[in-house]
Amino acid sequence: MKQRVLILGAKDCAARAAEAAGRAGIEAVVATSLPNEPEAMADAARTNGAEGIYCADEAHVEAAAAASAKLGFPCLSEYAARLLHSKEALRSALARETGLNPRYGIAGSLAETEQIIRRLGLPAVVKPLEGAWGQGALIVRDIADAPLAFTRAVKHASSGRVLLEPYLPGHEYRVICHRSQGRWSTLMVYSNVPAEHDHLFDRALVAPVRVAGPLRDKLRESVRTVMGVMGGVHGLVVLEFMVSGEGLHLVELSHISQLPALATELFPAISGIDLLEVDVASALGKPFDTKPRFKVCAALWWLTARSGVVSAVHGEEKARAVPGVVRLQVNAQPGTVLGHQVDVPSRDAVGHVLVTARSPRRALEKAQYASEYLRFDTRAALDK
Repeated sequence: MKQRVLILGAKDCAARAAEAAGRAGIEAVVATSLPNEPEAMADAARTNGAEGIYCADEAHVEAAAAASAKLGFPCLSEYAARLLHSKEALRSALARETGLNPRYGIAGSLAETEQIIRRLGLPAVVKPLEGAWGQGALIVRDIADAPLAFTRAVKHASSGRVLLEPYLPGHEYRVICHRSQGRWSTLMVYSNVPAEHDHLFDRALVAPVRVAGPLRDKLRESVRTVMGVMGGVHGLVVLEFMVSGEGLHLVELSHISQLPALATELFPAISGIDLLEVDVASALGKPFDTKPRFKVCAALWWLTARSGVVSAVHGEEKARAVPGVVRLQVNAQPGTVLGHQVDVPSRDAVGHVLVTARSPRRALEKAQYASEYLRFDTRAALDK
């Protein structure tokens, strides 16, 4: 008899998790409209005979952790769930217990935003206090841009507050960590290619990447420190670090469910393992081999287009014919209306190309080469 898991979260996130559960041979009960309260979640799990609760988005992670603990299911500790959900709680813990990310500020008004920017210095990053995918984030390079940055960020902040940090240009490394039965391990380090117009967002991902020498030691130490601060982590999390002239800083801490392209495409392409399947299964206490063997390297390159109505798509056959292309996903077809934010590739992409090769550099080169065949013709929405 199949085990059953209760999946919570926004519709798109919950649907992806339910599909992953099916691939793993687990029966999924999806609940997207439950109150964000532990008791309601626990009641739904009991009613549906679930043996675990899986939270597919960060908005419900604290209540889901409390409900799971109440029922004795494998889960994040409530403290770890709080750090995953709240940028403020995470920064406060890091500043209190480590040397990571000591400079930040929280603002609830434009006046506070401007005051904190002056204290931190320019350029600074303004982002919603809650949320993922970089939604609402903006780099402020001039104090005159503070009103736009605050207005944009606060629209996406359920608390009505924004987080401010210094903008630190550098090279980013992301570390996938897994914890089960009280032990944690590092699965992989990967990196990104920043978007051309906004370095807060990704143009591409590449994996795995090797880190050597003093930087490797510092990265290991920082991962150990963050995981130690979090304590009761269960399942898969991704730590994003920026290496800059000011040292190593934690940029983001994300649950694997918020990174579907990584979990279900990039990582499987190099290891054969679907991380979303693994994470859903972990909600039932199922074990996972924490030493995946990487057969090749891979790069995932996001495709973009100008805003407007798509009138034609060119180059798909030529892109698919590039050696090493594993998958070409095109989400825009003639008639598709593209919004004004399609310049943020990792969030508003019109598709992506996934390529494997013998080295990270070669995978990136081939992914970019394949992407250049794709061209999306668009016209203004009011044109006939």
